[in-house]
Amino acid sequence: MFSLVLWAVLPLLSFAITVPVTNHWAGGFQARVCFKIDKEMSSWVIHLTFDHPVETIDVWTADAQSTSADKKQWTLTSKNWNAVEHVGDELCIDLMGHGTGDFAPVITATLEGASGGGSHQVATSAPATTQAHHQGVATAAPVHTTPLSVPDGNGFPATTRVSNVRDGRSDHYLTFTISGPTVMGWVVKFRCSKPVHNLNVREADPLSHNADQTEWLLVNNNNQITIKPGTFELKIELELVTGRDSAPQCSATLTNMGVDKHTCGQLPNKANSKYNYDDVLYKSILFYEAQRSGKLPANNRIPWRGDSALNDGDGGVDLTGGWYDAGDFVKFNFPMAWSTAVLTWGLLQFKDAYQAAGQLEWMYESVKWPLDYLLKCHVSDNVLYVQVGDGGVDHGSWGRPEDMKMARPAFKIDATKPGSEVAMETAAAFAAGHLAFKEKDPSYSAKLLQHAKSLWQFAVTHKGKYSDSVSAAAGYYNSANVTDELCWGSLWLYKATKEPKYLEEALKHYDASPDWGMSWDDVFIGNQVLLYELTKEAKYKTAVEGTFREWFPGGTVPYTPKGLAYRLQWGSLRYASNMAMAALMAAEAGIHPDEYRHWAMCQIHYALGDTGRSFVVGFGKNPPVSPHHRSSSCPNLPVRCNMNYLHLDTPNTHMLCGALVGGPDSSDGYKDSRENYVNNEVACDYNAGFQTAVAGLRSLLVRHLHPEQKGGATCPYHGRAP
Repeated sequence: MFSLVLWAVLPLLSFAITVPVTNHWAGGFQARVCFKIDKEMSSWVIHLTFDHPVETIDVWTADAQSTSADKKQWTLTSKNWNAVEHVGDELCIDLMGHGTGDFAPVITATLEGASGGGSHQVATSAPATTQAHHQGVATAAPVHTTPLSVPDGNGFPATTRVSNVRDGRSDHYLTFTISGPTVMGWVVKFRCSKPVHNLNVREADPLSHNADQTEWLLVNNNNQITIKPGTFELKIELELVTGRDSAPQCSATLTNMGVDKHTCGQLPNKANSKYNYDDVLYKSILFYEAQRSGKLPANNRIPWRGDSALNDGDGGVDLTGGWYDAGDFVKFNFPMAWSTAVLTWGLLQFKDAYQAAGQLEWMYESVKWPLDYLLKCHVSDNVLYVQVGDGGVDHGSWGRPEDMKMARPAFKIDATKPGSEVAMETAAAFAAGHLAFKEKDPSYSAKLLQHAKSLWQFAVTHKGKYSDSVSAAAGYYNSANVTDELCWGSLWLYKATKEPKYLEEALKHYDASPDWGMSWDDVFIGNQVLLYELTKEAKYKTAVEGTFREWFPGGTVPYTPKGLAYRLQWGSLRYASNMAMAALMAAEAGIHPDEYRHWAMCQIHYALGDTGRSFVVGFGKNPPVSPHHRSSSCPNLPVRCNMNYLHLDTPNTHMLCGALVGGPDSSDGYKDSRENYVNNEVACDYNAGFQTAVAGLRSLLVRHLHPEQKGGATCPYHGRAP
């Protein structure tokens, strides 16, 4: 959409500057005001003055209020989350005003509390001339008159009728016959035989027009987001450029912007297994690519994703990159580091699987993406950034990451506010990455090990829970304790270096108790498996056996009627998949390989389709189509995306290939709805153990050790733990 951009090039002065308007239509206009902040502010108020009454103002990043009876005076007041502004910041506000008729108001704006004795200020855009710079004259970007491109296909032509022709004005009724799925977001290309001065449409907003104003692009507004199959009528009131003239001949095409014909594709099942593991690995890697934040690479394979959050950082520290956590856009480093460590563990242990699936190079790229970001976060020996974004603000919005306007604060731990578990989890990811890249990229591998050692020292020297230090994380990824991560990170450093001090530290925090269930906050079973792998001492094997006695049928973990080990309703498949991965890793260490592999296979096959449906987007029979995930649910540009799309009962526009949804309830029940975040959200940590387990099963096929090849492929699994 057209918008005005004003940039401050001078210090905040004591006078107001006119804000030009670059887009207007019958009943509305748009503008964007930016201030360069030269004084610390804990809140802010912008005063706007119009030469024409403005009935309402739409603005997301401020509270708008009329302060005069004639509605020519308005204030914009900061929200709680964007109230603080620092010297050097740019405060930018997008607004859309509404009034009577087609008008381009003269706007002046002042910022309350600016320097110069509390005077107000508006400063200028990057000026076109030196004279404009020195005089403080606002300069506007040129009006963009070329209509935005619209995807081909999904178009419905209109039949038209005209009425109420008078003084160059006329009413045009467009009737569209909609077939196929419910339209979820739409645009109309409107063409007339004569230039049109302006348009008024209740259900849509004019977005652009060509140079001679004979072709306009309209985009739906919140008055009409969806259109069900059948007849849909749109009334357009138009005014010609040339005054008293007869009505023009007009035509229109409505395009459904809630359709994306891009699919995930499908790899051939070269192993001829019951489920196509190659295809699952390919698609799970695509899921992580869809979660990428920052500047996307040239080989980006997700056509509906673009660059986003390019300003993530803190006081000059670059924190761009990494993965968005789940269906939202916060970067929570604790589960991100866990996911990276688990995925890299799978790359190390089951490299043959990725090679057989043709995914090895993509997998290296996949884990390097978060590793690069986590390296940025470790800015010094005792400082680690652990979160970017505010969960409360983020979860209160719905849209595309490319369109984000909310503040994205960064949070860190240090010697005074420690976080042993997130530091150790990050160290584990670095140590695993060091091993994975040792031959492929020795210098990168050495860098990862250096950072792993530094973080390990920080974690053992300054012990404490990160969620006690970073309250912004506590409501989302609160840490139960730090002992399991202190052991886990130390074991990975020992695995990478064989230095005794790391093993000694790990043993201080080791717990042999049966594990409740592996997750981003629980790596007890991982410690038990790694200790047996690294030492071959019988007591660690005994601990692993104790854990799986609780998880196998007959143990304390309940099962659904169709055979899923059911630990918790929220992300039920996550826990079962993580424990399946742990069982496969234990089998690799020689612990009851036949039984553990058979049980693990049945848990993963439940997710892939054994119940009659797949729980992986874009894979198998009857997969999810409406995961709780913002960006994939949004229609194509230029349609605006907002909270309304969360509540629609239509499938997501874009296919979130490879995403494992949360999973069923205790009775195998499942509802595929965006609103069902308990069972239908996706997350980076959901896919991590799952993907590694799938890689384990594919590796077994390569080595002819898979239950299908050994006559033990019956599911559900009913045997007791050995």
